[in-house]
Amino acid sequence: MFRILTVWAIVFTSGLLSSTVFAAAETSPQTTASDAQYYVSDDIGVVLRSGPTNRYRVIGKITAGTPIKILQSDTANDSTKVQVADGDSGWIRSDYITDEPTVQAKHQEVLAENQKLKQQLDELTQDIADKDNVIQLNNKLQQQVSELENERDMLRQQTALQKDRFHKDVFYAGAVVLLFGMFLSWILSRFSQKKRHRSGWR
Repeated sequence: MFRILTVWAIVFTSGLLSSTVFAAAETSPQTTASDAQYYVSDDIGVVLRSGPTNRYRVIGKITAGTPIKILQSDTANDSTKVQVADGDSGWIRSDYITDEPTVQAKHQEVLAENQKLKQQLDELTQDIADKDNVIQLNNKLQQQVSELENERDMLRQQTALQKDRFHKDVFYAGAVVLLFGMFLSWILSRFSQKKRHRSGWR
């Protein structure tokens, strides 16, 4: 009978010590804040709890591949307190955490890189279009300059022709005036001779 009581006392004491250790583990998680980037593994989406064990209420859910930041670690319960990008924080099982970028995370990175490359391509396309517009404008201006030069040459030729005509017209006008003057002088001299001749007969 004494042996039975002793065994029950040992079992009771062991259970009490285990409960005390378990409670201490729940209330005193280790703080292991880190700036390293971690992710929820691709295998599963996990629930976010308010504490390090399943006894605590569910306060949210984190989908697979979500980047997270580790705030605290509870090795006794294999749980880790994490924070997501939008600021929400809570506890998840540690084996759902990986330090390697997941397939979904890589997919998001690829999409972001693809979007960046697409934007660069659009900018290059616009730049090329602008350069083409500049080239076309330059060609158009050069054509206009060539047309203006041709027009200037034609005006010079017309001006030279007009000068030649003017000089010829002046020459012809002078010749006509000279001939008219000579003819007028001849007429006047003839008239004067006739007048003298008539005066002599009287």
